Amino acid sequence: MRINPFKEFVFGGWDLSGGVSKVTADGNESELLWQAGGTPDSFICSNDLGQWSLQVEKCGSKAVIHSSVSLSAPVKHLLFSVLECQDIPFDHLLTSAMKMGGCKVFMPPVEEEKSFDSFYTFALSSGNTTLLITHPLDLGCWAKVSGRVKDHCVSLDICAEADHFSGVEITFPDVTFELGNGITMLQDYAGNNIEIDRQFPVPQPGWNTWDYYRWTITENEVLKNAEFIARDPVLSKHIKRIIIDDGWQYCYGEWHANSYFPSGMKKLAAEIRKLNFTPGLWVAPVCVEPHARIAQLDYDMLALSEGGQPTLAFECMRRNAFVLDPTVEKSRKFLRELFDRLIGDGFGYFKLDFLAALLNARRYHDQSIQRSQIMRHLMQSITDGVNGRAEIMGCNYPYMAGNRFVSISRVGGDIHSDWDNIKGNTLHVAYRFWMNKKLWINDPDFALCRGVETSDYPDTLQPILVLCKPEMEYIKVINNTYSNATERELEVLLSIVLMAAGAVNLSDDLTKLNEAGLSLARKVVAAESGETAVPLDLFSAELPAKWMQKLSHGGRFLLVNWFDEPQEFKLDVPNLPDKATDFWKGKTITVPDEIVLAPHSCLLLEY
Repeated sequence: MRINPFKEFVFGGWDLSGGVSKVTADGNESELLWQAGGTPDSFICSNDLGQWSLQVEKCGSKAVIHSSVSLSAPVKHLLFSVLECQDIPFDHLLTSAMKMGGCKVFMPPVEEEKSFDSFYTFALSSGNTTLLITHPLDLGCWAKVSGRVKDHCVSLDICAEADHFSGVEITFPDVTFELGNGITMLQDYAGNNIEIDRQFPVPQPGWNTWDYYRWTITENEVLKNAEFIARDPVLSKHIKRIIIDDGWQYCYGEWHANSYFPSGMKKLAAEIRKLNFTPGLWVAPVCVEPHARIAQLDYDMLALSEGGQPTLAFECMRRNAFVLDPTVEKSRKFLRELFDRLIGDGFGYFKLDFLAALLNARRYHDQSIQRSQIMRHLMQSITDGVNGRAEIMGCNYPYMAGNRFVSISRVGGDIHSDWDNIKGNTLHVAYRFWMNKKLWINDPDFALCRGVETSDYPDTLQPILVLCKPEMEYIKVINNTYSNATERELEVLLSIVLMAAGAVNLSDDLTKLNEAGLSLARKVVAAESGETAVPLDLFSAELPAKWMQKLSHGGRFLLVNWFDEPQEFKLDVPNLPDKATDFWKGKTITVPDEIVLAPHSCLLLEY
């Protein structure tokens, strides 16, 4: 007799009781018809693929689904939809990407149907109530919430996948449904997903070469900025790292200095240390460009295509690369020796980038390892090489690898000194607030101070020229300099960086900032880090406009006008004092009941 395991799945105004379970194996789909199991709230199903089991624990406003399968034989591509339901109404919907950036918010009506994939956390909200659907960060196998939104409704597919897995026993990640306050539930989720419980030190500000110099960085420009910081009475007191980003190496996969660094990286690291900074280095450890020796001579170290051959699994700005397969011992040995050598050269901080490219490959040599665990094998090899001698920051780091391997992780997408980009990047920083100083230090990306009013030379390089194809007509956007932000727009960006309470990294040619730009730089690196700010309207607004942050003595309140017209705001926020300091103006003001903010501006109060 068929039984519905989800008949009691009603959470506030969200009724998921009509959901069904399905499985797709190598392209063939079938519904799972559950029957009663051996214990209450347990269910079983037998089909040609094997024996399926489901257990539902429901208590009040919370439910957890446990599921597993014992396959008759390995399946090349397996997609298990533990719960698929249609036409669920919503007022506010938040999705989370697998790695930095990528978060989305939907508010009805959604005129054109849009699809999404949400990893780890997925939130439906109405008023002050949120339904949070979560998988653990440490996924036993690949899992997500997929869906489609249209008008006022969303259709959901809460699913797990196993690809090219040679095993037959699969325990799927638990799915948790919880109704309550969204902020509190995310904070609890962080506590439940801590693998390594660290006492995080106060984040140390740094300077990074990428945003201004990109691939044109030279050792002379690195030292010019390092010496400038060392001479500045404020910057020298607070900036602790000088990080050399992409552009120092011969190529991806051959991590040796190119001709722009004629003295070599060991000597440059020594010069940076003489100025009392920790030298940091950017590495893309999984990427191997086609002209690297590994790609030519040791291609057995590379991850594979669907058909089982080494494949170009990485592409960025028209730059293509293979990816290392960390299930191969030769690849693991290469990584251990690489980081041992770089530490020997004097580097004490590594920014590891393009890590998620590893998951673009379709197959790996050792098929006994689940796809969701591949990143952990990569990171274990790197941490073995580092052996506690340097700090590791993960960029494009899939959060499923957990907090064991990195002490800093990017949460924001790539930032530019451009209003649309500043605006678009804020949601990614806001929705990951719960990670900061619990799992790792959040990195919102660069604290840029370069703009049309704050720099003598605001223009940056034009990396998107690579998007211009021979047959294309002239397109103005390809000449976008990405440095057109005004001073007040940069104040918004830097305020969000302060609210993130995580990493603060300048990334301008500091010698070309004018007094206004230098003032911004000095203020942001000298400011107290504080606790992670709570975006008060995260679950009700398209972009959070009100943020609250605790400091060691007092706090900060941020109010942002994201619109193109002046906006009037009520400062009806609990615990705001009568007097506070306008952070950017440096003046004590009486806190008003209402305020009108100019377009693209903010009010940052400190008290």
